[in-house]
Amino acid sequence: MPTPTVCDAQSGRLRLLSEREAEMHPQCFVSEPPAPFRTQIEASNAFAAHARQILQSDLETPSISRVQALLMLTGHDWGAGNGRRAWIYLGMAIRLIEVMDITHEPKGPKNRKPTREEFVEAEVRRRTAWTCFLMDSLLSGGRGRKRSLAASDMAIQLPCEREDFVFGEPVCTQRLDGSTHMPPLSLSIGELGIIAYSLRAANIWGKVARWACSEELKTQLPWSVTSHFQQLIYELENWKSSLPPRLQYELFSLHSHNAMDQGQAYCYMHCIYFMSYMFLHRAYLPVLGPQNIPEEALHEYSEHSDRWKMWQKSSRRDLFNEASMVLDMLEEMRNFGVFFLRGLVPWIGFTIYTAVGVMLYSYNFPSGEDDPRVTEKARERVIRGCTFLKEMKNQWPMSDTWFETIKRMQAYYRTVLGQGGPVSPDERQALRRAMVDYGALQPSPVQKPVDVKVSVDANVIRSSITQEQPPTATPAQQQFMSPPASTPNGYTSNLGWNGQQTIPPLEDDDTFNLNFDFTSADMEDMMRDATQEFWASFPGEVGVGYQ
Repeated sequence: MPTPTVCDAQSGRLRLLSEREAEMHPQCFVSEPPAPFRTQIEASNAFAAHARQILQSDLETPSISRVQALLMLTGHDWGAGNGRRAWIYLGMAIRLIEVMDITHEPKGPKNRKPTREEFVEAEVRRRTAWTCFLMDSLLSGGRGRKRSLAASDMAIQLPCEREDFVFGEPVCTQRLDGSTHMPPLSLSIGELGIIAYSLRAANIWGKVARWACSEELKTQLPWSVTSHFQQLIYELENWKSSLPPRLQYELFSLHSHNAMDQGQAYCYMHCIYFMSYMFLHRAYLPVLGPQNIPEEALHEYSEHSDRWKMWQKSSRRDLFNEASMVLDMLEEMRNFGVFFLRGLVPWIGFTIYTAVGVMLYSYNFPSGEDDPRVTEKARERVIRGCTFLKEMKNQWPMSDTWFETIKRMQAYYRTVLGQGGPVSPDERQALRRAMVDYGALQPSPVQKPVDVKVSVDANVIRSSITQEQPPTATPAQQQFMSPPASTPNGYTSNLGWNGQQTIPPLEDDDTFNLNFDFTSADMEDMMRDATQEFWASFPGEVGVGYQ
């Protein structure tokens, strides 16, 4: 493996600044695939396979280079949709850094400042360890994917600003918890940059992902100041307020960072925050309709009925507003051109995919209490977001799965809105479980997916391609929309609605071409899983196989 000289985690992937950098990940660093490969992805897969072969011959000898190679392969497989293999390679990298003890500060000279070379070497070790922590946090979630590295395990300072690193100027920086441990010979206190703040955001995301898989959603009142939900919101707000003025999110700052060649890193950092916020609030969004609760269902809310209705309305508003910010950010990124978009990491793609799915829900199930600024732009934002996902598959194949999932969700929503008969009780239960128990229905590297039998009439879905307006729901459909039993804290995650909206078709050119092959034996399963895949999915779970 090549010997690295500098590591840069600003883009979320560890980049080895060596002569073979372009070979390791060609779809990110070159505009045309090297001969004899026909596409960038084909070349990337070939070089990744070669790297695996080299690693397997001597994987038991710990070294920084081997850890970095495993991290690059993790990023490659994650973007290719091989979530299981990515998780395994990441685990191997984490075990190696633990053997090498690089989650602790290296012993430096006691009576003098470290030289440039010594500082750079120590910083490379730190950044390698922090990249393991970053990927471990971001890829966690769902059942069976707990973080291997806790915040308390990282007894090293955060990465310094890039200029200090590049010029080899020794500095001391804060740790993850905000404390500073000065070496025996005092050094200058270095400022924190995008990398360090991204790591702090990723640490919060790791907590959000674990919360989303826990039982706390069903047993705690989210508005209670002692609830885990409120604690996580508090951590996110503290993180946001701790950012220096130049790193605060606004479109002007996005353009400024892009001019400084930091636009991708800036978007990436804020996408971690956006994802955490959306995942917290999407937990309280019913799968199939706005908050028009039938009178006969109010007894399920016990003494908290009014408070629950207020909470769900405010949570829905916050969720839609956050998704709108993400998709507005996407519009700005598209203006930066193709080379900017080619350098985006899968996490940004997953954030946009999540925002598109939320906006698709907003579009199909509007409420009179929604922000009209969100409602008016919902259709346009969904279409543009899907266009981005289609284009992104040329760099990261997993985005093709995201795009197809959004298409099937639209077909499913059109069905529920009156294009056909009622959906079976099994699917109703599956959707509820997808909302309350994240990850239970989504394939993970360690658990097989739950098998839920649901029937979908092909003729019903086919009608969703037409330009007809959805009719009023049938009595059978209205019966399906009635709420299920409430959870222990009185929260019901699948509320009904009593007013059908007239929703214009979403199709625009071929972006939403819903002409699926209805003769396929797998079509029924594909339609059954579409909505479940979106609401239950975590980063890294799309495309996981069991071969």
